[in-house]
Amino acid sequence: MDFNKLKQKILKADNKTIQDLTVIFIIGLIILIGASIFFKPKPTNKSSDKQMVETQITNEDYASKLESELKEILSKIHGAGNVDVLVTLDSDEEVVAAMDTVQSETTTNEKDSNGGTRTTIQSETDNKIVTSQNTSGENQPMILKKVMPEVRGVVVVADGAKDPNVQYELMTAVETALGIPAYKVKVVSSK
Repeated sequence: MDFNKLKQKILKADNKTIQDLTVIFIIGLIILIGASIFFKPKPTNKSSDKQMVETQITNEDYASKLESELKEILSKIHGAGNVDVLVTLDSDEEVVAAMDTVQSETTTNEKDSNGGTRTTIQSETDNKIVTSQNTSGENQPMILKKVMPEVRGVVVVADGAKDPNVQYELMTAVETALGIPAYKVKVVSSK
């Protein structure tokens, strides 16, 4: 349709036609604004959307630290004598980084010429690791927590472990200190 013809037609129209067109234009504008408010994608940032993103190998350091702390405390048990401790670990240390998650959902309702309707729901999720700058200006992931490796087992060798009471005290001390069950702890006497 030619724009000039439409312009002349509107100018020739009476006030009633202009008022009708103005009302239709305002109703259309209200529908567009309402649709943009109700169907706008809503960003979310849930703290529960954490994911494991990095694994660091620090088993030897962690096991050595546990061994030295256990050796120190177990050697203080009455009758234990010299104590050596071996700690084995099941897994590596895991680091949990903060994730920024944006979820959006768009719903489209369509009607065909036969009166049938179709609803289409489209959803998207975008995950990004939250980073922060360190003092040298490099971006690093923001760490939420570190999960220490699980203890596989502990062997305690002590001079006084021949005595069943000392052996029991050493075993329960290790169980309590590490929060592990008795079957993961072995206490034996030294030569």
